[in-house]
Amino acid sequence: MTTEATLEKPDTDEQAAPAEWSDTRLVPEGVRMPSGYSINHGGVWVEKQISKDVFVDVRISWAPLVVHCVYVDPIGDQAVELAWVDGSRVVTRTVPRSVVRRGRILVATLGDAGLPVIESDAKLTERYLAAFESLNRSKIPRVHLARQLGWQKDGSFVTAQDSPHRVEVKYDEQKPALAAHQPAGTFEGWQAAIKGMEAYPAAQMALYACLAAPLLELVGVNSFTVDISGRSTRGKTTAAAGGMSVWADPSEKADGMYSWRTTMLAAEKRLNLVNGLPVVFDETKLVRDPEMVHALLYSIPKNHGQARGGGWPSGLPWRTVMVSTGEQSVLTFTTDQGAGARVLTVKEAPFGTGGAESASAAIEVRDGCAENFGTAGPRFIEALIEAIAGPGKRALAARHKALTEAHRYDSDMSARRAPLVACLALAAELASEWGIVPFAAPQMDVWRRLFAVSDQTDNRGEMALDVVREYVAANRRALWAPGTANEQPFSGWIGRDLHIDEEPTIGLLPERLKETLKRSGYELESVIPSWRESGLLIESPSYRPAYLLGRKLNGSKVRMYVFHPSVFATTEEDGE
Repeated sequence: MTTEATLEKPDTDEQAAPAEWSDTRLVPEGVRMPSGYSINHGGVWVEKQISKDVFVDVRISWAPLVVHCVYVDPIGDQAVELAWVDGSRVVTRTVPRSVVRRGRILVATLGDAGLPVIESDAKLTERYLAAFESLNRSKIPRVHLARQLGWQKDGSFVTAQDSPHRVEVKYDEQKPALAAHQPAGTFEGWQAAIKGMEAYPAAQMALYACLAAPLLELVGVNSFTVDISGRSTRGKTTAAAGGMSVWADPSEKADGMYSWRTTMLAAEKRLNLVNGLPVVFDETKLVRDPEMVHALLYSIPKNHGQARGGGWPSGLPWRTVMVSTGEQSVLTFTTDQGAGARVLTVKEAPFGTGGAESASAAIEVRDGCAENFGTAGPRFIEALIEAIAGPGKRALAARHKALTEAHRYDSDMSARRAPLVACLALAAELASEWGIVPFAAPQMDVWRRLFAVSDQTDNRGEMALDVVREYVAANRRALWAPGTANEQPFSGWIGRDLHIDEEPTIGLLPERLKETLKRSGYELESVIPSWRESGLLIESPSYRPAYLLGRKLNGSKVRMYVFHPSVFATTEEDGE
C-alpha cells in the first residue's frame, strides 16, 4: 500500500560526510540509528574501515529509508512497511517479512515503486534494515494486519481497507475486489436508490442475502448459495448489484461483482477474500466448465477450498453467502440431489413482469447504487456488534432458531433449507429494525411463495424428467401399444403407451428407467420423492408401493412407472 506525506527538503543536499537527520513524519520520535550507520537527506550510510586508522562512510541507500511499521496477521505471519523519501514525499510500501530479509528480492519487488537502493547495495541494505528494526523494536508500531475482509479474531469487522484494519491480501488477484470495497456517495442516496425494491420481494432476496453474510458465524450456519435465475431482462444482475452495493462498488467499472467465467482456483481465491461478506458470481451463461460449478457448490458450505499439493493454494478459508445470477440455474450444472439443500433458488423475476413500471424501478436501483455504495454495510455492522455484546449473541442465535422452525414448511427439502432461509429472514428483520433498509421485512406468505413452491423442492426431479423425455423421444419404437402388430425390438420393450382420463401418456419399466437415469448421473430413488410430491406419477392405493402400477405389456402384466399425461403433453407451438 502507498501513502504520501510532505517532507521539507533542507537548503543543502549533503552528498559527502553524512550529518544527523530526522523527521518525525518519517520515523517516530526517539528512533535511533544502529551503531555504524547514519542518515541524512542524501541517504543511509554505513561506516567502513579501509585501513588501520582510516574510516569512510559508504552510501547504501540514495534517500532516507527506514522500517516504518510492522503488521502481524491473525496466524502470526508478519509484513513490514518500509518508508523512504522521494523528492518532497514520504512513500510507504508493505511487503512480506521474507522479502525484507532478502535484499535482492526486496530491490526487485520495490524497484518500480522507487526504492532508493541499487542491487549492488542490496546485501548492505538487508543488514541495515535488520539492525534498524532490532534497535528500535519498542518504537516501531506493531499493528494488526487483516488478510480477509469481514470478521477478525479480535471480534472486529473489516468492511474496507483501513476500516478499521489494514488489509494485505495473499494473492494479487484479490486486490481489485478489495479496492471495490469502499464507500461512495451517501447513505441517504443509497436508501433512495434501494427504495425501488420495495414492491419487488424477489429482488429484495439479493439484498437480504448480502446482509445475511455477517450473521453466518454468529448463528452457526455454513456458507451457502442464493441462486437468482430465469429469463433475461428480468433484473437479475440489477438485483444482485443492489445487494452488493451494501458493501462495495457493484458497477461494471469496478470488481465488486465477480464473473462465472473463471476457474476453480480463481473462484476460491475470490471467496477467500471474505469472512462474513457476500460474493456475487454473475451470469451463468459464461460458465466454461460445468464440473467446476458442481465442485464449487459442494465446497462453499465447507467454508474452505480444495486441498492441493505441490505448492498450490490449499484449503483456502472463507465464510460467505454466494449470490449467483443467470438465465441458467446453478443447479442445472450438477446432477446430485444433495446440491439442492445447499442452494436457495429464486425463480421469480426480481423486478416482476410489469413492463415499463418494472423497468423503471430496476433502472432506479441500478443507477442509484452505482453512485451510492459501501455506506450501508458499516452501519449494519456497527449495529450488529452492539447487538451481540454480552448476552446479545445468544439472543441472536435463539432468534435465528425460531425463524428456522417457522420456515420449515411442508417438505423434507424445505426443512433442510430452513436455516438458510432463516438467515435471510433474520437479516431482513434486523435491517428494517435498525433503519438500514427503508421498508419493512417481507411477510411470511412471501417467504413461503418464494422458497416453498414445488419447483423449489428439488430441481433434480425436473432435470431428471428432461432425461426421461429425451429417452422416450429417441425410443418410440420400443414402446408397446395395445392392438398393434409391432415386433419386440432386439433390445426389448422399454414400456408402453397408455391413456389416463382419455389423455395419452407413457409407462416405463423400472429397470430400463433406472439404467437410463444412471447413465446421466441420476439415481431413480433420489428423484422419486420429487416426482411424487409434484404429482408427476400416477398412483393407486391398491399397489405397494403406490407409484408402481401393474399394467399389461405384450400379454403379460408387469409393474411400471406411469407418468401423468402432462409430462409428455405437447403444445400448439410444436406444430404436431
